[in-house]
Amino acid sequence: MKVVNFLGRSTNDASKFVKFIYILYRLIAIGMLISEAAMGRGNEMFIVILTLVLFEIPAIIENQFKIMIPDILEFVIISFVFSSTILGELSDFYGYLPFWDTGLHTLNGFLAAGVGFSSIYLLNEGMGSIRLTPIFIALTSFCFSMTIGVMWEFGEFTADQWLNTDMQKDRIVQKVNSVELTKRPNTVKHVSNIDRTTIHTSDDKNIVIKNGYLDIGLIDTMKDLFVNLIGAIFFSIFGYFYSSSRSKRYKFIRNFVVSKDK
Repeated sequence: MKVVNFLGRSTNDASKFVKFIYILYRLIAIGMLISEAAMGRGNEMFIVILTLVLFEIPAIIENQFKIMIPDILEFVIISFVFSSTILGELSDFYGYLPFWDTGLHTLNGFLAAGVGFSSIYLLNEGMGSIRLTPIFIALTSFCFSMTIGVMWEFGEFTADQWLNTDMQKDRIVQKVNSVELTKRPNTVKHVSNIDRTTIHTSDDKNIVIKNGYLDIGLIDTMKDLFVNLIGAIFFSIFGYFYSSSRSKRYKFIRNFVVSKDK
């Protein structure tokens, strides 16, 4: 019984469907944890354990702050975690499906804006005579989302540096602009039509990169921040109209906005 309770642990008002999703995701994660442990892959085990910890966050936040998280929002949050760690990192969906990383970062921008919107919206509801304008709420949501996006990239960079992962994905480029390739200060060297690059290590090993030069994550980082921007703008615009009119036309926003516990 305790095992079932652990597998299905969720927010207090989660539907049976959401509880089922929790059970499914946790079973898959535990299975992968056992598999990675058997192969002695410490970094991968850390990612699985982190995933299981992240699954606990909705319930912790709901109980700590006495709020109610909508079913759809909770489902999207845990599916986002599962898709980025278990599927994306461990199952290499990032490699198999080029749009996977882009889609998740766009969704992250949308969700983070929703969290920011919920926070400031609840604050606005409890401020009595002081009312925040819809444009202020929307801008705050947008800024919150972009901050989360930047923090995510910090996390990816830290993992790449300390855990030897490749979360900031490399890609092959055919041109480079750099001041390091010239002896003159503040002078940029432009190199284009790069056909191959050879990496020579201190132990006399050569690694040949065909068709260009290896960009070590800069393009991926900027692309991630750009699509995060798109997701943040999208939610902030609809959040603005929702907070200014509460029209039924924007009713779907309620599915991503937490409310005070009754």
